[in-house]
This record gives sequence, C-alpha cells and structure tokens, in this order.
Amino acid sequence: MPANDGQTLERLANRLGSMGVLMLVLPSLLASLLYEGEAGEPFNFLNHSLSELGRYESSPLALLVNGGLFFGGLFLVVSFISRGWLRRRRPIKLSLNLSGVLMSLSVAACGLFPVNVGMVHAWAMTAFYVMTPICAVLYCFAILTEIPPRWGVIPALAAAGCAIALLTRDDRLLALMDRYPYGLFGADRPLIWWPALLGWMLLGFVALWLLYALVLVTRRNR
Repeated sequence: MPANDGQTLERLANRLGSMGVLMLVLPSLLASLLYEGEAGEPFNFLNHSLSELGRYESSPLALLVNGGLFFGGLFLVVSFISRGWLRRRRPIKLSLNLSGVLMSLSVAACGLFPVNVGMVHAWAMTAFYVMTPICAVLYCFAILTEIPPRWGVIPALAAAGCAIALLTRDDRLLALMDRYPYGLFGADRPLIWWPALLGWMLLGFVALWLLYALVLVTRRNR
C-alpha cells in the first residue's frame, strides 16, 4: 500500500473512531435532560444508569441513546479494523485491535438490545465489562513499551478497574434487568447507587482512553 494511501486510511479510521466515541457520550447527555423516571424523578448520574436512558417506555430519547451506542460501536469497529490492517506486522497491535473490535461490538449490542429485552441486554453489558480490562491491558502494554507519553495508561487502568468492580458484583445481572432499580428503591433512591455511578465512570474513562489514543496516533502521523 502506498504511504499516502496508508496515511489517508489512518486519518479516516481516526475520524470514524472519534465520531464513534462522541456518539456514545453525547446522546446520553441529551437524553438525561428530558428523562423522567417511573416515580416522576429527574435523571441523576449518581443513581440512574445508562441502561435506564435507553428504556423505551420511560426515556423520551431512548432511540437516540440506543442508536448512539449501536452506531458508535460500529464506527469504533471500523476504526479498529482499519488500524489493525495497517499494523498487521506488529502482533501486539493485532491483539489490541482485535480486542478493541470485540469491545466495540459489545457496545453496539448494548444499543441493539436495550434494557427492555431483559437478559440479552444484561449479557451484552457483561461482555463489555469483560472485554474492557482485556483491551486495557493490551493498550497499556503498547503505551508503556512503544508510544509515549506514559500517562495515557491512566484512563485505561481506571476503566479496567470500574469494569472489574461491576463484573464482580453479586447483583451484576439483577442490576442490569429492566425496572430493577425501581423495584428495589421505588421513589426513594439512595444518593449513590454504585452500579449506576460505576457504569458512568466506566463510560467516561473508556471515552477518554479512546480519544487519547486516537489523538496520539494522529499527532504521530503528522
């Protein structure tokens, strides 16, 4: 492949990846402004989960949220595949991009199967929890051995920590089921419901980590 074509494909992959990250985050922020829960409560990032924003019967912008997860995940898949092809001579990069593809597919599945469908959504979220630490470990190895600056590992390690914390909870599957928070708390939710807060922290750290990686690659290729 000519060098110019490779650089063009690299820039396209980075732009698709950046768009994918924004599609994961921005629709949720917009939907949180219009959300009204079953008890008439406004949305609170401390005790309401991302899955609740994608619930069709109670979130006016559920379609936007689920579409953002689905298409944002697919954009990230294309970005990872393109960058993996460009770096096919480096085994660690292939492993990183393959794990990134699987992580992104799990995100897309969360949008395709919202919380209303029950167990399928719970397993899609679980797949995201599993793939995030795997991808983070490979990413950190690549950063520490090949690509400075080293502080880029911080959001990846934080995302891995949040994912592991969610994955190891005894109520993991229950917390991801439709209407479970309402059935558990009713109108009186605690100030902090940890599955929800950890989920938002996970999304935020993953977004920071991916944007950092995309910006870093762009700067290195200038």
